[in-house]
Amino acid sequence: MKENEDGRRSRRWLIGLVNFLLNFATQSSITFIPLLGAQLGASDFQVGLVGSVYGAAFLASSLFSGWKSDSMGRLLFVRWGLFISSAAFAAQLLASSVLLLMILRGAVGFALGITVAANLAFAFESGADMGKFSSYGSLGWIFGALAAALVGDIYLLFKISFLVCLSAFFLSLFFEEAPSIKFSAPPNLWHVLRRDYRIYLAVFLRHLGATAVWVILPLYLSCLGMDKFWIGLLWGINFFVQFVVMRHLDGFSEYKVFAFGQLLSIFVFVAYAFVAGKPFLVIVQVLLGVAWSCLYVGALLIVLRSGEERGTAGGVFQSTLNLCNAVGPLLGGLIAQGFGYRGVMFFAAALGVLGMLVAVPAGQKESGC
Repeated sequence: MKENEDGRRSRRWLIGLVNFLLNFATQSSITFIPLLGAQLGASDFQVGLVGSVYGAAFLASSLFSGWKSDSMGRLLFVRWGLFISSAAFAAQLLASSVLLLMILRGAVGFALGITVAANLAFAFESGADMGKFSSYGSLGWIFGALAAALVGDIYLLFKISFLVCLSAFFLSLFFEEAPSIKFSAPPNLWHVLRRDYRIYLAVFLRHLGATAVWVILPLYLSCLGMDKFWIGLLWGINFFVQFVVMRHLDGFSEYKVFAFGQLLSIFVFVAYAFVAGKPFLVIVQVLLGVAWSCLYVGALLIVLRSGEERGTAGGVFQSTLNLCNAVGPLLGGLIAQGFGYRGVMFFAAALGVLGMLVAVPAGQKESGC
């Protein structure tokens, strides 16, 4: 019995390590993409378009792969997704124009979508604490942001992303298929979407505003006098807080955790428009880390616990985030071009309020009110 428990702990630790490496590779690659786009001559709108292509490819790929993993098994998608992602990260070294950057970022998004939704379902079915599992992703973001801050060279960061993701692929070869219900045919996608549509919509609205902010945030921080080191460090602070907070959400109601994350997000986006000094930006980044931890873990647990079609649910959840990654940067670029960077912050806060209103009935249903 003890040997079996030790084996399960070892497998869960390995799953967390792969999640860490994947997010390390993703974040170290993405941090300075807006700055690279600007260096290649992209306008604010084109910088947003680069992000939109990435998000659209990620959306389509994660939705399809998560859906198919319910009938074909998780590990096929986890392993191949990691391998293809490592190749896509390396291909970014070829980015020499705005158009080529868009194409290559689209390839990265497509490759990541193959593995992410299946990996979420695989971790849940392997008995992983999803808060702690998610925290390893945030830890990967920390290392990726710190790598960006310390290295500074965008093309060297692409090489690091390739090597780190390739390491994750080799580690995934030691995974064993977790017990799960395998459907003879892929589940009804519409049924899964309709079951938790309020949660998906609330997440979409909040994250749409967030992705509009993230695409211009490095440029906004640069206007406030932050160099690449400080931009990377501020990202790192956010991710460190996520790593800590996500590990301590077990035992709380996922609905209450989710609602708190929504409320705090609104405050953070408004605060971005008014803070300027480094100490205040650090405080806002801390609050951002708490907000996203609560919102992400709360929503993820709600959708994974609501039915047996976890691959499909994970795919819909990830696709919701990536629909935001497709549309949000485009809106961020357009709003920034017309109303300035602070206009984007107020837009995000307004969407956060709408998300709160959408999510309220779901929370009332859970509490029996």
